[in-house]
Amino acid sequence: MKTSPRTAAKLCWLMTVISFVIAGIGLYTTIVELIYVGLGMVVVFMIILPIFVCRCPNCGQKLPTRGMLYIKQCPYCGKKFE
Repeated sequence: MKTSPRTAAKLCWLMTVISFVIAGIGLYTTIVELIYVGLGMVVVFMIILPIFVCRCPNCGQKLPTRGMLYIKQCPYCGKKFE
Protein backbone atom coordinates (compact mmCIF):
# COMPACT_ATOMS: atom_id res chain seq x y z
CA MET A 1 0.00 0.00 0.00
CA LYS A 2 1.47 3.30 -1.06
CA THR A 3 0.96 6.21 1.30
CA SER A 4 0.49 9.75 0.11
CA PRO A 5 3.52 11.95 0.87
CA ARG A 6 1.14 14.57 2.25
CA THR A 7 -0.12 12.06 4.82
CA ALA A 8 3.46 11.21 5.78
CA ALA A 9 4.27 14.92 6.16
CA LYS A 10 1.23 15.41 8.41
CA LEU A 11 2.34 12.50 10.56
CA CYS A 12 5.86 13.95 10.82
CA TRP A 13 4.48 17.30 11.94
CA LEU A 14 2.17 15.67 14.49
CA MET A 15 5.01 13.63 15.97
CA THR A 16 7.22 16.73 16.05
CA VAL A 17 4.62 18.60 18.10
CA ILE A 18 4.38 15.63 20.46
CA SER A 19 8.16 15.55 20.81
CA PHE A 20 8.25 19.25 21.68
CA VAL A 21 5.61 18.60 24.35
CA ILE A 22 7.73 15.77 25.76
CA ALA A 23 10.82 18.03 25.79
CA GLY A 24 8.78 20.79 27.44
CA ILE A 25 7.58 18.44 30.15
CA GLY A 26 11.21 17.42 30.68
CA LEU A 27 12.25 21.05 31.02
CA TYR A 28 9.41 21.80 33.42
CA THR A 29 10.06 18.79 35.64
CA THR A 30 13.87 18.90 35.17
CA ILE A 31 13.93 15.27 34.01
CA VAL A 32 16.90 15.32 31.67
CA GLU A 33 16.01 12.01 30.00
CA LEU A 34 12.71 13.42 28.75
CA ILE A 35 14.53 16.39 27.24
CA TYR A 36 16.89 14.07 25.37
CA VAL A 37 14.05 11.82 24.19
CA GLY A 38 12.06 14.82 22.97
CA LEU A 39 14.99 16.36 21.12
CA GLY A 40 15.93 13.00 19.63
CA MET A 41 12.38 12.64 18.33
CA VAL A 42 12.60 16.10 16.76
CA VAL A 43 15.73 15.05 14.88
CA VAL A 44 14.14 11.82 13.68
CA PHE A 45 10.78 13.27 12.64
CA MET A 46 11.98 16.56 11.13
CA ILE A 47 15.30 15.64 9.53
CA ILE A 48 15.84 11.93 9.03
CA LEU A 49 12.35 10.57 8.31
CA PRO A 50 11.33 13.11 5.62
CA ILE A 51 14.45 12.24 3.64
CA PHE A 52 13.29 8.63 3.31
CA VAL A 53 9.50 8.98 3.41
CA CYS A 54 8.82 11.98 1.18
CA ARG A 55 8.96 10.27 -2.19
CA CYS A 56 6.46 10.19 -5.01
CA PRO A 57 4.38 7.00 -4.77
CA ASN A 58 4.21 6.81 -8.57
CA CYS A 59 7.72 7.54 -9.87
CA GLY A 60 9.75 7.18 -6.65
CA GLN A 61 11.57 10.52 -6.96
CA LYS A 62 12.49 12.38 -3.76
CA LEU A 63 10.11 15.27 -3.23
CA PRO A 64 11.12 18.61 -1.73
CA THR A 65 10.45 18.50 2.00
CA ARG A 66 9.76 22.22 2.23
CA GLY A 67 6.08 22.87 1.68
CA MET A 68 5.19 19.18 1.53
CA LEU A 69 1.75 19.77 3.02
CA TYR A 70 0.80 22.02 0.10
CA ILE A 71 2.16 19.99 -2.83
CA LYS A 72 -0.79 18.60 -4.78
CA GLN A 73 1.08 16.82 -7.57
CA CYS A 74 4.52 15.42 -8.26
CA PRO A 75 6.84 17.97 -9.90
CA TYR A 76 8.58 15.14 -11.81
CA CYS A 77 5.81 12.90 -13.19
CA GLY A 78 2.84 15.27 -12.77
CA LYS A 79 0.54 12.73 -11.07
CA LYS A 80 -1.80 14.10 -8.42
CA PHE A 81 -1.57 12.97 -4.80
CA GLU A 82 -4.55 11.72 -2.81
